[in-house]
Amino acid sequence: MEALPGRGPELHHWLHDIDSVILWIFVAELTLRLIAHGRRFFTDPWSIFDTAVVAVSFFPVSGGFAALRAFRVFRVLRLISAFPRLRSVVAGLLKSIPGIASVALLLFLIVFVSAIMGYNLFSERAPQYFGDLWTSMYTLFKVITLEGWADIADQVQAVYPYAWIFFFTYILVAVLTLLNFFVAVIVNAMESEALENKATIQMQEVLADEMRALRAELRDFREQQKKELDDIEERLGGTPQR
Repeated sequence: MEALPGRGPELHHWLHDIDSVILWIFVAELTLRLIAHGRRFFTDPWSIFDTAVVAVSFFPVSGGFAALRAFRVFRVLRLISAFPRLRSVVAGLLKSIPGIASVALLLFLIVFVSAIMGYNLFSERAPQYFGDLWTSMYTLFKVITLEGWADIADQVQAVYPYAWIFFFTYILVAVLTLLNFFVAVIVNAMESEALENKATIQMQEVLADEMRALRAELRDFREQQKKELDDIEERLGGTPQR
């Protein structure tokens, strides 16, 4: 609310009231979920996430906890747990973290090795870009972003005509290949999550069908048993109970 431009006292008052109402709605929802699920509430990661997000809102806005008031904006993230598709996307992203870490490590090694090569090749006449290891790594990181890499390559190539081979190979390997690996890992994790969700839904449907079939069989069995009892009572001369 404090970040809104040109806000007046009246607008601030209304926004504060709306914020309080929404907060207590969240608290009521979490309370009902806790009552309904019991101990299972604390085994659900999304329930713990919602509880943590709402709990941050109750920290005081002054004193030592004043800095924590900025984390109240994370209440917007509760929308993730409210929409199954968003939950699937987040679950897919979390599942892709190990793969992303592996690709990131490989990318770091390529940047590190390329930085050493750049230092040995270009440090003498292009020290502003390859003067030492850290400068070389910083230069190559900028090249990965493809922001201004052409200027860097042109300046280095002006004194080292063969530098285009180095930059061409580096961009081909580090940018066009490895960065696409990140996308591939994330897409693969999301597809895996979608398949798992689909399998779970199919299993639930199968269980529901089996439950309906079992109930139908029980109903037929009861009707058959009742009919047999009625036949026995008729044979014995009794009156069937209805």
